[in-house]
Amino acid sequence: MERRRNIVVRPDGRRVNVARFRGHLFVCESGCCCGRTADGFAPVPAGTFHAEWERRRLRNIVHLTIGGCLGPCALANVALLLFDGQAQWFHSVDSEAVAVAIYDHVDAMLDADACLPPPPALAPRHFTASAWQARPDGSPVDDYRPRRAASHGCAVPSGMAAGAATWSVDHVVAAMAGQAALPRKNGELVFDEPWQGRVFGMAVALHEQGCFDWEEFRQTLIRQVQAAEGRGGAFVYYEIWLATFEEVLARKQIVTPGELEETTYQFEFGERDDVF
Repeated sequence: MERRRNIVVRPDGRRVNVARFRGHLFVCESGCCCGRTADGFAPVPAGTFHAEWERRRLRNIVHLTIGGCLGPCALANVALLLFDGQAQWFHSVDSEAVAVAIYDHVDAMLDADACLPPPPALAPRHFTASAWQARPDGSPVDDYRPRRAASHGCAVPSGMAAGAATWSVDHVVAAMAGQAALPRKNGELVFDEPWQGRVFGMAVALHEQGCFDWEEFRQTLIRQVQAAEGRGGAFVYYEIWLATFEEVLARKQIVTPGELEETTYQFEFGERDDVF
């Protein structure tokens, strides 16, 4: 009987028999964190991954790709194993022993002719990074997101007062007195953490683009500071500044609560890197 093949016709008209793999192992070796020893991460045992793949003769059965970023950048030295349509993710693949354990797992699944849960040697490194799969421990996760709305650049919303005054950074700083006064040391602005300087600069920049009037921002900040003082206890000035910034942007419909929640989610789950 003639063997049925997976024939694909290329644009040049050539008929090609394309091997269909039982699985595919992706190894991140050169992403933003994986294998970056200068940044404190362990090296990726790429040589072991390739040598074991050759030794076990997995070509055209379980393909191997050693390359760049796979996505979960909050972790490091990540590998993704696809087998029979199932995705299994592993983090902290930082030794030859872990690489060999992954291949032993592949061999066990081929012998069983089925996708199996990771063995005890890999279970501590197993995690979920695919929205269609449950967590390994079965805990629910509220991270389903439909297609994102298109992002929009900052534009002055209709209905804003035409010709609203825009102040330079020096004018902005000078105007912040009393309860709205910016933290200073020896006359210079003080930012305890990089994000504080960024959120200050963002507020000034959007004001200079005409997105909102600075006096409106200042009055909102004063109200936020008064509310924080009324709650009692210490508070961080730039946390109040950030809350003010978010309130003004929402009021002007420059950023919706949904967009803010989405961006916060991206940072929380490592989808965006901090910028310093």
